[in-house]
Amino acid sequence: MAKYKFGLALSGGGIRGVAHIGVLKALDEIGLKPDIVSGVSAGAIVGAMFADGRSIDEMVGFFEKSSFTKGVELNMPKHGGFASVRGYKRYLDNMLQAENFEDLNIPLVVNATDLLAGTIAYFSSGNLVDAVVASASVPVLFNPAKIGSRYYVDGGFLCNLPAEVLRSQCDFVMGVHVNPIKPMPSTTQMGLVTVAERVFHLAVNGNTYKEKSFCDLVIDMKPDKNVGMFESSKSDYMMNRGYETAMEGFKNFDFSKFGLSCKLF
Repeated sequence: MAKYKFGLALSGGGIRGVAHIGVLKALDEIGLKPDIVSGVSAGAIVGAMFADGRSIDEMVGFFEKSSFTKGVELNMPKHGGFASVRGYKRYLDNMLQAENFEDLNIPLVVNATDLLAGTIAYFSSGNLVDAVVASASVPVLFNPAKIGSRYYVDGGFLCNLPAEVLRSQCDFVMGVHVNPIKPMPSTTQMGLVTVAERVFHLAVNGNTYKEKSFCDLVIDMKPDKNVGMFESSKSDYMMNRGYETAMEGFKNFDFSKFGLSCKLF
C-alpha cells in the first residue's frame, strides 16, 4: 500500500512556472489537495511556497516582485555564472516561514543537478531555501549553488519533471509540465539571454518524456510565444493559463478510479 494518496510533480520553466499556481487553484476548486509535492527549478519554488501554506496571491506576488532584474546580482563569469541568486535567496527567506523541509505543512521533494558527479540529487530534509535555490540555479546565467562541499545547478537538466521519485510512494501521480519547446523565428535576435534560454529548453525537454510515463495524469501546457523565461510581468497571464489548462485536463478524467472524490463539474 502506498504511503500517500495523491502526489503532484511540478516541472521547471522560469516564469512559466507561475502556471503551476493556476493548477493549484484549479485543484482547490474541485476539492483536491496533494499529499506530497515534488518540484524542480520554478516548480521547486512553487512547491515550497505551497507546502509552506502560502496563498495563491502570495505565490503570484512572489514572482511579480522577484523579477530577473531585481532578483539577481551581476558578477564576473569567473564565479561560474554571470549573476548570483543571492537576491532570490533573500526573497525566499522572507516569503517562507519554514526553515527546513521538516517544518513544512506537507512533504516536499526538490531535485538539483550535482555538477561534480553529473547526477540527480534529491532533497527532502535539511535547509529548505538552500535546496530550492540549488534546484533553480540556471547554469551559465547563475552561479552554481554550493551546499556542503558539493556544487549544484538547475535540476531540469537531468530531470525536469520529478515524477518517478513519487511513483512508488503514491496511488495517484499528477505531473504538470509548463516548459514545452516552441519554434523560433529566423529573425530572432540571438542575445546572450535568448541563446542561454533556448539551449536550456532544448536540453531539458527530452528528459520529460520518461518522467511523464510515471504519471497517471499530465497537465501539459502548450507552447506560448508571448512569454519569455524571465518575463515576470506575465505572471497573472501564466497563472490564468495554468488554471484554464488544468480545468480542461480535468474534464474527462476519472479521479474516482484512484479513490479520489472531487467536486468536478
